[in-house]
Amino acid sequence: MKPPDKAVILAAGYGERLLPLTRVRPKPLVPIWGKPVLRHAMEMLRSWGVRDVLVNAHYHAGALLEYLRSHPVPGLRIQISFEPEILGTGGPLVRARWFTGMEPFWMMNADVLADVNPAAFRRAFTRKNVIAALWMHPSRGPRTVEITRDTIRSFHSRNPGSPGTCTFCGLQLLSPRILQYLPPSGFSSIIQAYEKALQSGERIAPIVTPDAFWADIGTPASYLEAHSEIRSAARRGQSGARLFSAASCRSTGKIWIATEGNVTLSPQARLWNSVVWDRAVIGPRADIRNAIITGPATVNEPLEYMALPAAGLGDETLDSLLRELGWDPAATVLNPLPPRGSARSFTRLLQGRRRAILIRYSTERPENAFYAGHARFLARHSVRVPAVLADHPEANLCILEDAGHDSIESLAPSLSPARLRTLYLRTLEAVLRLHGPATRAAARTRMELCPAFDRRLFLWEHNLFCEEFLQRHCKLPRVAITNARAELENLLPTLLAAPPVLLHRDLQSSNVLVVRGQPVLIDFQGMRFGPAAYDLASLFHDPYVNLPESLVQELLGIYIQNTPDGNRRRAELPVAAAQRLAQALGAYGRLGHNPATAGFLRHIPAGVRQFLAAARSTGLLPGLCRTLERWQDEQEPRQ
Repeated sequence: MKPPDKAVILAAGYGERLLPLTRVRPKPLVPIWGKPVLRHAMEMLRSWGVRDVLVNAHYHAGALLEYLRSHPVPGLRIQISFEPEILGTGGPLVRARWFTGMEPFWMMNADVLADVNPAAFRRAFTRKNVIAALWMHPSRGPRTVEITRDTIRSFHSRNPGSPGTCTFCGLQLLSPRILQYLPPSGFSSIIQAYEKALQSGERIAPIVTPDAFWADIGTPASYLEAHSEIRSAARRGQSGARLFSAASCRSTGKIWIATEGNVTLSPQARLWNSVVWDRAVIGPRADIRNAIITGPATVNEPLEYMALPAAGLGDETLDSLLRELGWDPAATVLNPLPPRGSARSFTRLLQGRRRAILIRYSTERPENAFYAGHARFLARHSVRVPAVLADHPEANLCILEDAGHDSIESLAPSLSPARLRTLYLRTLEAVLRLHGPATRAAARTRMELCPAFDRRLFLWEHNLFCEEFLQRHCKLPRVAITNARAELENLLPTLLAAPPVLLHRDLQSSNVLVVRGQPVLIDFQGMRFGPAAYDLASLFHDPYVNLPESLVQELLGIYIQNTPDGNRRRAELPVAAAQRLAQALGAYGRLGHNPATAGFLRHIPAGVRQFLAAARSTGLLPGLCRTLERWQDEQEPRQ
């Protein structure tokens, strides 16, 4: 067949996984090595013989229109299809019926980062009943599409990632016949159209080409990784090299950044694996690692992950809060912190020497609204926590004192045993105040807290462990999971009989910041009454920091000496540790399957080792221990 000369580019999406960057620019205009990803797509299509392109637009439509107007691609005629209401991936084709004509045409997502030969797509259309040829990747992404030789069988595999599954890469060559499988108007999905076509006997060809390049830029982490992959491809002369721009690369040894044209960069600044957008200013004291800096933000200090100007977001609520603090929104830089696996976002506010932490939260979990009140309560009882600077529950946000970057988790690898011991001793002092005077005050005043630990909550943690870790992550058979549930109930009598105290509930090392040598507790909004040993287990048996057993016993001994009836904690601790680590492993399994929080998977090996140690010492979980030991043995060759 002759090379198709028409293409539809889908550019209307919200780019939600790339937030907050997509509040500054729509995802199609996010730069890859100094050039918008949409531009890369259009230049690739032009090289394939495409002469007419239709771009649909909805979110940030004005910015897209202005870019396309002011940056024409030689040899391409570009049309805009504005959608007052977003139409999905199928609706735009119905709306573009006048454009697509009677011959096969290309369709691709505007954020597809690709370097692929189009010949295989065209060859697929020489086969009988082929209505579409879809680009597939056999090893990257979620791999939910099942293929058999030259045919797609299903778009929703029951075993994602198994042999014979691929990921749809967002690029396809389509016959106009696909329109008969789409509804005549409104929002629709191209995947649903493909499924109807398959049921009617049409064939959809998977295109798997080993020499192609595809990268996902859906999250900030994958956006940075795409730059690194493209740079490596260019150095080796591999597929993907055409996406690289030497003019946008500034490097010294292992330190490199990708920049757009109008960037002010001090010679003294240090940047590694970072991307700097147009109009950003990087000062001499900047030490920027694994970060995305958007203009016109000014950065002149150590920083990771992301920085963008507050004034560029059009967030009137935030501007009002900044003025309430006496800050100028136009001079404020936002440093969003990486996702922590909850329905909250944390952003460091920077202006000159001033620092604060903005917390936005969802009320789907009522505890998220407790943070400010709990902070004031704990401070009154000599438990060090960040000070509350502003609290606006009607807007689901609060602003706290910035307690810095350093946590026990981040500091532990570089600390001497003596220094680590000192930090844990000081943290234990805060725990004793929490479990002592603060507990009595909370009971006396009947302060609003999360529901206390009870049988139902412990079983909820068991369910999280069984479904998200044993089933989803370990892929254990159903009988093993059923037996695990039954054994886990053996932990409950000890936990339910323990006298309740006021718990932090998530007292691992990542939630203990260190300011001038003193521990500062964070993430305490889930405080509730429950067994003291649960907090001790969180602190002593932490997958993030592997404490020596001698230090655990010393800390436990100090706690026992300073607590009425403290000897009970010695017997309760291994049971509470097994319970707490089961909850943690369940959380790692759930979070690890979300690309934005996949980093939690790295804690699973340590979590399993610590769980097995605690579980063996209880003697209550023999079957589960044997099951996890077998699973652990199977994993070791892969690690």
